[in-house]
This record gives sequence, C-alpha cells and structure tokens, in this order.
Amino acid sequence: MRVRVVIPPDPIVQPEDISGVTAGDEAVAALIGAVTEEIDGPSGWVGRAFGPQTLELSAACWGDRSIRLPCPPIIEIDGVTYTDPESVEQTVDSGDYALDGDLLWFRPSWSAPALGCVPWPIKVTYQAGYDDDTTGPVPERARQAIILSVQHLRSLNVPSLYLKADEVEGIGRKEFTLSDQATKIIEQTTGRLLSTLRIYR
Repeated sequence: MRVRVVIPPDPIVQPEDISGVTAGDEAVAALIGAVTEEIDGPSGWVGRAFGPQTLELSAACWGDRSIRLPCPPIIEIDGVTYTDPESVEQTVDSGDYALDGDLLWFRPSWSAPALGCVPWPIKVTYQAGYDDDTTGPVPERARQAIILSVQHLRSLNVPSLYLKADEVEGIGRKEFTLSDQATKIIEQTTGRLLSTLRIYR
C-alpha cells in the first residue's frame, strides 16, 4: 500500500500563535509549514493526520475484505475505485462498505471484483485529521509542539543563543544556553509532547 496527499492539510497553527508575530507573516507561515510537514500526514513521523486533509490510499488487492487506512483519525470516505480486467476504472457503491474508526470494511453482501493487471488497482480517497465535529479538536500538545519548534527555528538568528557567558567587571554576568543544548531541550520536549500521539504500524 502507499498513501499520497491529494489536498494538503489545513494549518493547525497560525503565525499569530507564535509569540511576537503578527497575522499574515509569510516567513513564519513557511516555518510552520515546514515543521508541520515533519510530523503530519503520510510524510510525518507521528503517523497521524492533524489538520484536515484529503488522502488517497493505493492497494494491490482487496485483502481480507477490509483495509486499514493510514494517518487517522479518519473523517470520512470520499470514494473507493478499482481498475477492472479491461483497464476501466470502476466505482464501488458507497452502500457496499462502511467505516469503523480507521478500518474500511466491506459488507457481507459485497463480492470482491476481479482486478486489472496494473500497479495499485484499488484507490481509496478519504478525509483525515481533526475537524472539531467528527473527529474532535486538534490535540493541544500537537499545536504546542509545532509552536515550540517554530520558536526555536526563529531563535537561531538571535546572537545570544550562541553566547556562553557575558561578564562585565563590577556590573554582573549573564549566561546563555548554547545552541546545541537548546536544540536538545527543544527536541526532547517536542518528542514528549508527540510521543503519546504517535502511531506505530
């Protein structure tokens, strides 16, 4: 099986959610997109969809009359199609299958049709992610992980991040976290925030 993104996810963090950033900041929006891409959807390491998105799963066979859909939570199935032996794309009637969590299952009355000799003859198009209504709100720890990562990326241009200590005799001393230490702390924190959301296949 393979999964591709048909319609990218809606962002779950906006630029104005980042401290000191105003709405519409394109540079910060790009950072949010990059961080989100690392964790969200088929390409993300969490194995889960966060922002609502449309995905397409391609399969080689009908299996045991059910298909486990990657990147839950699943909002709804848009359609199931297959290529028949004459290389014509056919649509499975929506009454022949149902959704239970992330499991697409075919009803007992349905008979699996023959498939054409093409790569990935079965296609399932579906919506995944958190939509407030069907699948509930986005977990706050996912939002905070993205916000924390974006703040860290923005701070890499701050000179004080690389300064170990600044001391003026008779005035005082300031110490700053080194970038490698800051990076480790950020990675550990975001990892903990997302660890309970991760799906292993």
